[in-house]
Amino acid sequence: MCRLINVTRHCLVALSCFGFLIASSRAEDSTPPSDAVVLQAVARSLPFLEKEGVAWMHERDCISCHHVPFLLWSHRAAQSRGLTVDARKLAEWDEWTRQDSLSHRNLFRLQNYDLGKVEATKLPDAVKEKLKPLIEQPFKTEAEFLAKLTPLLSSDELTSCQAIILKTAERAPFAVDRTGGGLDVLGQLLFGNHGTASVLVQAEFRDGVIDLMKQTQLEDGSWTPGNQFATMRRWPLPTANQTTTMWATLALAASEAPGQKPSTTVEKAVAYQRQQPSNPDNREWLATRLLFEHQFGTAADVTKLLQQLIEAKNSDGGWGWEKGLPSDSLTTGLALYVLAKARAGDDSAVFREARKLLLSTQQSNGSWLTPSKNITKSVEPERLKARDEIYHYWGTAWAAIGLLESVDKPGN
Repeated sequence: MCRLINVTRHCLVALSCFGFLIASSRAEDSTPPSDAVVLQAVARSLPFLEKEGVAWMHERDCISCHHVPFLLWSHRAAQSRGLTVDARKLAEWDEWTRQDSLSHRNLFRLQNYDLGKVEATKLPDAVKEKLKPLIEQPFKTEAEFLAKLTPLLSSDELTSCQAIILKTAERAPFAVDRTGGGLDVLGQLLFGNHGTASVLVQAEFRDGVIDLMKQTQLEDGSWTPGNQFATMRRWPLPTANQTTTMWATLALAASEAPGQKPSTTVEKAVAYQRQQPSNPDNREWLATRLLFEHQFGTAADVTKLLQQLIEAKNSDGGWGWEKGLPSDSLTTGLALYVLAKARAGDDSAVFREARKLLLSTQQSNGSWLTPSKNITKSVEPERLKARDEIYHYWGTAWAAIGLLESVDKPGN
């Protein structure tokens, strides 16, 4: 009997200890990640962002697909949070960005397929033949284009064909090679402007970015999405137009002096957005709308959208790109960035859970994965493979930017 009592007592003690360990484990699980841990995770992601971003510059020779703006934005945000960033490299990336953007601000560029356009059918074959030396040459102004065109044609040909040729060769308002890399890229450059070393402190370049964005605004106050934003997302065009318009409006508003009356461009864009239907099932739209209302809306608007974004959270603490989809680093990083900007509070459970999810899903090379199949329209294996590479970079950038935004700047 005594032996039974002793065995029972030992079992109870063991169970008590086991229960204590479980409670301790749960208490440890509920401990929010410290800012130091978050910064360490971001620091591990920077080499990946640098390697892939610089490779994109050298191999693709392209500012677009958002790699270069994300490279600059993530590193400037890291620098603003006290992480060590190579200032020489940043300056080199800035200069490459400036040169590339300037090289893609061309009003005229005649391409082979342009000669097959409807307006070009009125051109005589002899004139089309004489235009071949101009094919693929970029011209920033009409005067530059005419200076090269005039010696190629007779005076009669110029008189009868000049207007048609100008119309044929003029780049579309939203063309990447006319807008310095595209509307979405320009907006990201404005958002990623942290600190005085940025290329955007060069007034001429910065004013050019702003002017190009304003030029591409439509009469109703909206902007249409660029190629990556439109074709690589699985969303209806009205939602894409709205989201593009919100980002462009926020970028331009951020470039204006604090306290001054919003520009006509911004006012028209806000008025346009007020007339559009909601699409909270698209979490990218929802997060962007919350950020938009935090800037331009009322406290009631912000509260409502904040609650919608919190309720849209998956059980693992993250967000999927659309309702019903698993969490991904791109959408979760974006949501975390917006929550931090909207002052959701780093003591809220939703805030802590998002940081925990990102910390737990970081890859050994410091990156975060985002399966493109959950976001993109494409179903072809080869296209999905190519887009997985792109979304891998975008997802890593948004995860890093979101985590950094959740950390106070030094001195705050």
